Amino acid sequence: MILLRFGLVFVLANFCMNLALADAERDANNKLIIVGSDTLSGLMTAWTQAFFAQNSGISVEVQAVGSAAAPPALQQGTANIGTMSRAMNSDELSAFMAETGRKPTEIVLAEDAVVFIAHPSNPVEYLTENTIARIFGMPGTCGTSGRIMSWEKVSASHPWGRERIQVLGRTATSGTYQYFRKTALCGGDPGIFINEIPGGAGVTNTVSRLPSSLAYSAMTHANGNIKVLNVMDGKGEIVSPDSSGYPFKRRLYMYLATSLDSARGTAECAFLEFIASAEGLELLRNSGFDVPAERNSLTLMGAANACR
Repeated sequence: MILLRFGLVFVLANFCMNLALADAERDANNKLIIVGSDTLSGLMTAWTQAFFAQNSGISVEVQAVGSAAAPPALQQGTANIGTMSRAMNSDELSAFMAETGRKPTEIVLAEDAVVFIAHPSNPVEYLTENTIARIFGMPGTCGTSGRIMSWEKVSASHPWGRERIQVLGRTATSGTYQYFRKTALCGGDPGIFINEIPGGAGVTNTVSRLPSSLAYSAMTHANGNIKVLNVMDGKGEIVSPDSSGYPFKRRLYMYLATSLDSARGTAECAFLEFIASAEGLELLRNSGFDVPAERNSLTLMGAANACR
């Protein structure tokens, strides 16, 4: 009797476990949770809305809380796609591999630029790389000497003279912040005087209301009542963000917690195939991004082909 009861419990337990596994597999194949970049939020919204219109059986949730949220969400299994406006750093990769025993799949999703924005009433047309480091960084950033705090130090003939520059930036959870720190500030720390604002749209809105402000922003957020500045590069050439020689162009990334082989037949691969389609690429361009060049990396097109 005891053995029969144990056997019955065992059979029931196995039956319940198999149902749970089937439900889990069904959920994995019919649910997308995308966590990460604020910069990519508009594109992800456009993509997921169009994707859901064609795949109503797959539920989609987008959490645009900043690039730093993507690695732990993938590592803990609370997301199956992570989006980042920078590549994962070595600490994030190590933590993921220690938890899962494998590397995440890195896909180059798009390209854009980090730009410098000012109020439309500001007569400044461009900034030098030296000036950028001295305005946004701590003293000595990139080997420079002396901070720039007023507009007359940007341009001797600036009509605002000694008026203080109100410097704005993103918070540390932002991939744009980390990219800017690495590229424009030579890996140094931003100045403690910077007013950090969450969300790219928040930065743009603040600049549009403060005539003496200056900020960096993803190009895709640089719209509305603001002015995008050009940059003088190290060769003394003034380049616009649209130029191929602009020094602050970057790549944006998507990460999967699994390999593409393992993802075949799942919602992740269905989504990849959609966003690499003609409709998906049109939405990418309309959102202000460029289709990434190959450059020996796994790009969107390559990932979609691997899913087929």
